[in-house]
Amino acid sequence: MAEQEPQPDDRPRPKYGELAPPGWVWHPPADADRLDTSRPAPHDEPSEAPAGALPRFGESQPGGAPHPGPAGHPAPGGQSSPTARPVPTWNVTLTVMLAVFGFFGMLYSIAALQAIPASMQLLHTTNDLGDYTPAPIVGTLILIGSIILGAVWAASAVIAAWLLMKRRLAFWVPLVAGIVAMTVLLIFSGAVLATDPALLSFYSGVTPPATTPTTPTTPPTPTTPPTPTIPPTPASTPTP
Repeated sequence: MAEQEPQPDDRPRPKYGELAPPGWVWHPPADADRLDTSRPAPHDEPSEAPAGALPRFGESQPGGAPHPGPAGHPAPGGQSSPTARPVPTWNVTLTVMLAVFGFFGMLYSIAALQAIPASMQLLHTTNDLGDYTPAPIVGTLILIGSIILGAVWAASAVIAAWLLMKRRLAFWVPLVAGIVAMTVLLIFSGAVLATDPALLSFYSGVTPPATTPTTPTTPPTPTTPPTPTIPPTPASTPTP
């Protein structure tokens, strides 16, 4: 016995909020699972965003610039967003600590460079090398070295601050500046020591003769020979 096809229900469908007539049963249409692409979906229709709302990813802002994507992803226009590279939280703390440590290290290096002539005088006195007379170029070398040490720290502080503003790693800048400052200190200290040949000769094993003052010697006084003594003659006795 063949199944009878359901007869279409010609009765009007109830409207929203009305009761269905007795015996009315709703049957889904045969193409209910088919995707209807003839008309756009309600959520695809453009809608005006409220004032102050951020545009979606890929949409243009009111000024015409594309909205940057999330952190770590570039914007659709090919421009990278400012927060594209996450920065660890310890970067700022470590950079500031190293910069402060480098500042005090710079002051100590300048003081040590300016104290080299006094140290060389102490070495001369200790090793009996006489008085130390600085060469005319010593003051110029110390001044140039001090200026370079201060400039190295100032440049490192500016570069580190710029990298922190760009949200990039900056802790390595004070470390590199410290290595450069130490190299500058060694170079200028060696240049100042090289101006003293007496000290270089002493520490290289060739000791110069000691300059000790000599006292003038007095000529010996001539000695007079002793005068000979004449023995007394015996007294003559009278004869009877």
